[in-house]
Amino acid sequence: MRQVIYRSISTAASGLAADDAPEILKVAKALNGVDGITGILYIDGQNFLQVIEGEAESIAGLLERLLADPRHMDIAILSDTSIDEREFGDWTMVQRDPVDDIGGFKADDFDERMRVLLFTASPQTVEHFSRLALAA
Repeated sequence: MRQVIYRSISTAASGLAADDAPEILKVAKALNGVDGITGILYIDGQNFLQVIEGEAESIAGLLERLLADPRHMDIAILSDTSIDEREFGDWTMVQRDPVDDIGGFKADDFDERMRVLLFTASPQTVEHFSRLALAA
């Protein structure tokens, strides 16, 4: 199984990602569920930080789609590793916006679940999310 952590600058500087976030999440959940991809997406208004994990072919396909998506600029792969077990097992894709309650999760509930998941996550996953996501 493959896990990729990436960061990209979004076209959110113009407000596009904030408006598009619910639709991005809806499509991501559907496609990721079919492709067996799990992960987590964090949007802070200007950046995406995302962990995606699944079979290598599925991750490769998703990365191709992300690279072609005009809402992402300057995609930087922060980590690309083989993993034995999923760190975000049943999350086909969950978004955490630093301000709003999203996807049926209250922000505080999301943060608490994320802390629990990160407790057993790899040090590199914890490092990337601790810097950005948990600082919100």
